[in-house]
Amino acid sequence: MIKVFKNNEKAFGIFLFVFSTLVSILAFIFREQFKDGQTLGLLGILLINFFSSATFFISGPAFLTVIAGGSVYPPVLVAIVAALGTAFGDAVSFFFGYSTRHIVMRKLEKRLWFRVLEDIFKVYSTPLIFILSFIPNPIFDGAALIVGFFKYDLKKYFLIVFTGRLLRFLILAYIGDFHFK
Repeated sequence: MIKVFKNNEKAFGIFLFVFSTLVSILAFIFREQFKDGQTLGLLGILLINFFSSATFFISGPAFLTVIAGGSVYPPVLVAIVAALGTAFGDAVSFFFGYSTRHIVMRKLEKRLWFRVLEDIFKVYSTPLIFILSFIPNPIFDGAALIVGFFKYDLKKYFLIVFTGRLLRFLILAYIGDFHFK
């Protein structure tokens, strides 16, 4: 998808912003039906976690699908499916940051706090991405934008996010497995 927008990164950034905004609005409007997506089984867990992570504005309680799924399906399978959904969803923020980096760099590269942030990122990017993806927090979308701004390797980013989320979701799925059985 990056190759399609390579010559027009601004259009790609606008597309991602509109996509995320639309998903956020639809998730809010159809929140009751969104909750009913759990009845779709593993596919529902994947989709709910994807859409919850792909939105910049509304993070849904997708972790509840992991707990509920762990009580019905093998916890390892639930964790893998949920981690895939969130890793792909978090890639939306990454791509938005990546596609708007020229604008951001032009405006912020001379500011001291931004240069300090860039230096910290260069040294500690891998453990920071892992920790932020493992620990539930509301700032991960912002972190994913920054990772994209600094042109972090997409495959490495995806693998680190997937691993952090997989470990978190393994814990949650096993909570569902032990608590509800």
